[in-house]
Order: sequence, then structure tokens, then C-alpha cells
Amino acid sequence: MICPACKTKNTNDSNYCKECGTVLKDQVKDYQKTLQSATRFENEGQLNEALSEFLKADQLQRTPEISLHIGNLLYRLGKLDESIERYQLCLELKPNQAGAHYGLGLALYRKAKISEAIQQFKKTQKIDPDFVLAYYWLGICYSHHGQLQETCATLSKLLDKNPEFTIAYYHLGEACSQLGNVDETIKNFEKVTQHNPQDASAFFELGLAYYKKGELDNSINSFKKVLELDPEHERAKNNLKSLEDVRVHFY
Repeated sequence: MICPACKTKNTNDSNYCKECGTVLKDQVKDYQKTLQSATRFENEGQLNEALSEFLKADQLQRTPEISLHIGNLLYRLGKLDESIERYQLCLELKPNQAGAHYGLGLALYRKAKISEAIQQFKKTQKIDPDFVLAYYWLGICYSHHGQLQETCATLSKLLDKNPEFTIAYYHLGEACSQLGNVDETIKNFEKVTQHNPQDASAFFELGLAYYKKGELDNSINSFKKVLELDPEHERAKNNLKSLEDVRVHFY
């Protein structure tokens, strides 16, 4: 607890400032009340109000946990530069705070600082190997850099940890497609369609992959499925017409 008179840092259970003797009981009560108010506002989705209360608590007692909350709120409010500063402050207080490294990585990613974001997501993984969202965003960052092998390896690790993380199959399928691995492309987009049968874009990618493999009927069926879900999908219409013409003339 920070003494309001001399700014000396005291322990949270201190009744008096160890430096000047100022009574701290009221400070402790104010701190606890402010934290409760901040948490309530955050749970209700009132982010600006929550931020204001957490900043008040931060003035009374600065902790890595409060700094992390403030960083997260600033990020959610789109204040990226301020969130980066707050995450960095949190890491000064607690270097092994996985959530702060992760939040910093997200903010850097949104600032298009991909290499720096990669380093933060790697640090998150090192501290907490089960932090699955760090694997996801690390895979996305690798993809932006064209590091497709790393993308595949990272997203595969994520899916080993959480096989229900459907969007990872989609991005893994894209990376496999760019690498020319047709079988793995099909495998991953089939996973997407199993988890989300309404995903027209996954069926479209599946149609392309089946075509590359020479499985004409499966390709046609995939494009038909796209048009069931999205009747105005022009590329699916064109591909379906071309494939049906091929089947009429050559099969």
C-alpha cells in the first residue's frame, strides 16, 4: 500500500506507514472498494468505467495484476500504444507474467510489428506451455511472414492440445495448400466442415483441393455445397460450371 503522505510503499496489511506513521486503514478500505467496483464494471462490459476504477486502484497500490487488467482494458478499447506501455510496466513488476507477454504480443500484432509480436508469443509459450491462444497467434504471425513450415508446426501443436479449436484447422489448411500438400489440405478443411457445416469458405477451399488431387466428383460436390450456403458465390458458380462441362465432355 502506497502512503498518501510520503509515497512510501508499505505491505497491504500495514495499518501505519513505516516511514511517516500515517494511518493506512482507510487507504486499504478504499483500495478494496475500488477493486470491487472496477471488477463489477468490467464484468458488466462498462470498459471505460472499469478502466477509471483500476487506474484509481493503481494509484493506491501498483501490482502486476492491476497493471495487466489496465493493459487488457486499454487493448479492448483500441488504445494500443497505451496498452503496450502498461503491459511493459506489468512485465517490469513481474517478468514471468504470461498474460502480459500475450497481451503485448496482440497489441504489437495489431500495430503490424510482427517480428516483435512473435517474440512475445514465444515468451508466453515458454512460461505457460498450455496457453493455447499464444500458439494460435504465433501461427498467424508466422503465416504473415511466409514461414509456412513454422505455421504448420505451431498450429499442429495447438490442435494436439485442443482438437476443438476449429479456426486453427482452417489456417493450417491454408498453409498446407500454399506448401502444395494436398492431402493435408483436404484433411484440415474436412475438419473445419465437420465442426462447422455452415462454413462456405471451407467447402470452397475443399473443392479446390479435391480438384488439385483429381477427385472431380468430390470437387463438384464441394462447390455445390458452397452454393447451398452462399448462392451468390461467383467463383464457386464458375468453378462448378467448368467442372461439370469437363465431366460431360471427358467422362
